[in-house]
Amino acid sequence: MIMSVTGAKISCRAIFLLSSLFLLAACAAPVPDQDIVFDQGDCAACQAAFPQGNWQFVHEVVFHFPAGEGRFLGIVVLDDHELRCALTTLEGLTVFSAKASRSQGGEIEVQRALPPLDKPDFAAGLLADLRLLFTAPASLPRCGGRHGEWLCRWSDISTVEDVLVSQENCWTIQAFRDGRLVRTARASACAGHDGYALPDFISLRASGDADYQLEMRLISAERTGQ
Repeated sequence: MIMSVTGAKISCRAIFLLSSLFLLAACAAPVPDQDIVFDQGDCAACQAAFPQGNWQFVHEVVFHFPAGEGRFLGIVVLDDHELRCALTTLEGLTVFSAKASRSQGGEIEVQRALPPLDKPDFAAGLLADLRLLFTAPASLPRCGGRHGEWLCRWSDISTVEDVLVSQENCWTIQAFRDGRLVRTARASACAGHDGYALPDFISLRASGDADYQLEMRLISAERTGQ
């Protein structure tokens, strides 16, 4: 009986330790995959995720925050140098508009921001997310295969941006800062449009420095200024 009880105690302890290890593994923040063999191959598949030139996109946008959610129409206008965006209510009231250079870190000019979208960090966060979705980093990527898919990586001292293109020519973007995952954007139902893989739906999840989710359903995409 003593051996049986002791064995039971050991088994329970082992189960507890294993459960703890699984929980720790689940809570560990993802890090950039270091097992990729980058062969400097063709990176055109990843570049197809980022439309170049003049475009206008209209999306139905849903923001999910811990305190609730907001639903808007979102307009993004791109040219070679500038990104402009606006959020309107479903009734057509413009509640936010801003413009900025397409490159990361450029100055942002907020033209309109009604509460609660007038918070100091909202414009910077939204423009950073739109740049992530619509503009490739300025440097050259390294590219290689992973599990039958194609991965392109842009990196500098503190940031890593991975674009993973599936066999269905749709894409996932992961952004890391100081080794920690801060943004994940997943595209679905991608279709070819002038050489670019434009998705019907994008889900962007912020983690690390923020906690929100952005869902974007494409209403229209058109080339402009041609």
